[in-house]
Amino acid sequence: MAELTANLFRNYFGGSWLAKISRNGEYLRDIEFNWPEAFGKYSSFGTEEGLKVPPGGGFHDDTMKVTVSGWRQDVKRWYISWFNEFGGYGEVQWTSQQIVNGINILYGFGHECKQESDDLTNHIILCEMTDQNNFKYTIRSFKKGLIQIMAKRTRTAEELKILMKDEVKEVIPFTDLL
Repeated sequence: MAELTANLFRNYFGGSWLAKISRNGEYLRDIEFNWPEAFGKYSSFGTEEGLKVPPGGGFHDDTMKVTVSGWRQDVKRWYISWFNEFGGYGEVQWTSQQIVNGINILYGFGHECKQESDDLTNHIILCEMTDQNNFKYTIRSFKKGLIQIMAKRTRTAEELKILMKDEVKEVIPFTDLL
């Protein structure tokens, strides 16, 4: 198996992605992921469909999970961690990659606790990067079953950065409202 590199994540995932989420083959919902910058050092954020992540901060999903990700040089892994308003937390670590029939496949594991009093759930995670504009993310666990996210790129990282700069110009600072 090939060794992971930070550039793989930084170069591939930047931009906007529209995704369909299903659990055990049953459609759940659509979500839009906005990953501004080309990840810089630490910047992997997503939002609900139709919302944009402000530069330097963001939320992921409708549970308002704050997400941070970056490269851990000491273990040569892309590491993602998140926290939510219910005292929940989780992490994903991508550990290796392999090219099978021209498809780049990432392997990893994760665990999460939805809220402070919940038991930890462990997951096996797989990401199939079929081409530059599509990926399939699969999460398997005893508790959740099979969750799949089919994503298609709607904007490149450059297009998203330009859009966000334009939107930030239109935002009224809080101090101007006083």
